[in-house]
Amino acid sequence: MRASAVHRVSTLAAGIGLTLSAAVSFATPASAAAITCKESGGELYVTATSAPVRTAYYETGRVVDTVHRGDRLNFTMSCKNSKGNLWYLVDKTYGVNKGWIYSGNAARI
Repeated sequence: MRASAVHRVSTLAAGIGLTLSAAVSFATPASAAAITCKESGGELYVTATSAPVRTAYYETGRVVDTVHRGDRLNFTMSCKNSKGNLWYLVDKTYGVNKGWIYSGNAARI
């Protein structure tokens, strides 16, 4: 950022009672939160009527399969994404395409 732009931003921030650092922090997106993953395995069963299995541990991941209530799944990893949502990486053990399922759609056995 050019010096003149920094001066304008700091003047504006001071005018509304903010410090420059507060103005910059405010602009930081929520997606900057940490992503945590654990390599742990186990089994799940689907609790939702139907649930998508996705390519990524976000709702925006492409759907690669759909599972249904009562289906059994094997998972090899779990991740909490930047939004704080827990997802499980399921494999092909029970004939499901490999991908991620949201923990709100399944329960551990």
